[in-house]
Amino acid sequence: METTKTSISPINSAPINSAKNWEPELRVARSVSEVEALRVPWSTWKGHRDSDIDFYLAVLRSYPEVLRPHVIVLSRQGKPDAILIGRLERKRLALSIGYLSVFRPWCRCLTFVYGALRGNESPENIRLLLMEVLTNVNQREADMAHIEFVPMDSTLSHLALTLPSIFARDAVSAPQRHDVMDVPGSIEDVYRRMSATRRKHIRRSVRQLQSHPAGEASILCYRELADLPRMFHDCEQVARKTYQRGLRVGFADNPQTRARLENAAAQGWLRAYILYLGDRPCAFWIGMLYHTVFVSEYMGYDPEYRQSSPGMVLIMRVLERFCTRAQGDIVAEVDFGLGHAEYKECLCTKYWDESSVCIFSCTGNGFMLKCMRITTKILDACARRVLASFNILPRIKRAWRDHLANNANPHVSRSSKG
Repeated sequence: METTKTSISPINSAPINSAKNWEPELRVARSVSEVEALRVPWSTWKGHRDSDIDFYLAVLRSYPEVLRPHVIVLSRQGKPDAILIGRLERKRLALSIGYLSVFRPWCRCLTFVYGALRGNESPENIRLLLMEVLTNVNQREADMAHIEFVPMDSTLSHLALTLPSIFARDAVSAPQRHDVMDVPGSIEDVYRRMSATRRKHIRRSVRQLQSHPAGEASILCYRELADLPRMFHDCEQVARKTYQRGLRVGFADNPQTRARLENAAAQGWLRAYILYLGDRPCAFWIGMLYHTVFVSEYMGYDPEYRQSSPGMVLIMRVLERFCTRAQGDIVAEVDFGLGHAEYKECLCTKYWDESSVCIFSCTGNGFMLKCMRITTKILDACARRVLASFNILPRIKRAWRDHLANNANPHVSRSSKG
């Protein structure tokens, strides 16, 4: 069993009454069997869907860039007290300015997942876990470590930005807003959060779709393994027409997405909603119900029906189901995740700023990666600031998305997109 230890003895080996038993112990789980040995404490600690042990293992199995697990375990008194959940990958980094990819270097990266910290989140534990990350990077296990989005006002973010040396620490941050909606007891409470103009527009769109010439509007929810073939087929019919396809993001019928959603269905988490006009799919919203939180995963709509706002209609109809606890689902929150979107502004009840944090190795590769990241982040921030000062950033984003959607589906005319 390959592990790295910074303690004087393996976990669980110190005598109960030994003074050394009180000292914190650190090790790294680098195999699936070592990860499975952590299942009991891991599963008892609360956390995000992305750091759930079964979701984590599904990602390990399905993502070809993953080389092995890398879960840092901190124990006290012979028992795990906190973990930092990651994996070692060999992948291309996507360093972009806006939608334009500038650098795509290959690297070995310790990627710590969203919500990577579970267990006792004391400042001392966080400091010790991050010191182990520094040790792993300095021992050249990877060119860099990447801690996926963490709240910018958190202890984890602060220490990750200050513990490394000036040569290894991240020099730039790109905050992104994370939006969450508390689900009320009535859909009317959701409508009341909106402006009168938006309420009127959505209700008009609902009426338009209900009497659309293409056929009667209906919504189906797919959640079982047996449902997946039709769900993938129908979602792909819509997704291939969206601007996200031009960016190579969002839903795609590929082995990684299939493995991700098959695991969700097997765990009972999958909730995939598709809006149909007659028998034609025109919008979808795929997420996972993790405990009482619906984690939004993929969204898309057919641009041919843009004037009727099928995406927003689908969201509101699904939220109505959440409010009424349809099919027995108890949904307390909807996690819309990162990124700006107009619909989030009128639906979400709370938000916070998050940013990824990188730690670079003190090697030539690490220095090169740091320079590339700094360059792209600074240029991206400057470009956004200039465009925002002229109040044209939203128009440019919309024009670029229309261009990508048009390239993804050249048979849809520009006029049909509004």
